[in-house]
Amino acid sequence: MGAEPTKAVQSRYEHDIRLATTSEDLTKADLAWHALNTYGWDCEEVTKQDVPSKDGYYVITCSSGKKLRVYPRSQQHPRITNSNGDFK
Repeated sequence: MGAEPTKAVQSRYEHDIRLATTSEDLTKADLAWHALNTYGWDCEEVTKQDVPSKDGYYVITCSSGKKLRVYPRSQQHPRITNSNGDFK
């Protein structure tokens, strides 16, 4: 088994966008894809994913150096904000 994909272009969503409707079992590539394509963040690749906080979100670090909060949501794609929890 190979290493987990980390780049947005490696995401399964590149082949079938209809799959981009879940917060479950996301690879780093899937997270990069959502950060880049769903939210417009500068995140071509996710290099690090922290463990979930007690508040239910986790932080990803992009190859650009940007840190983003990922909020999983039931039966829909995750909400991804900046490190302060907003979209600026």
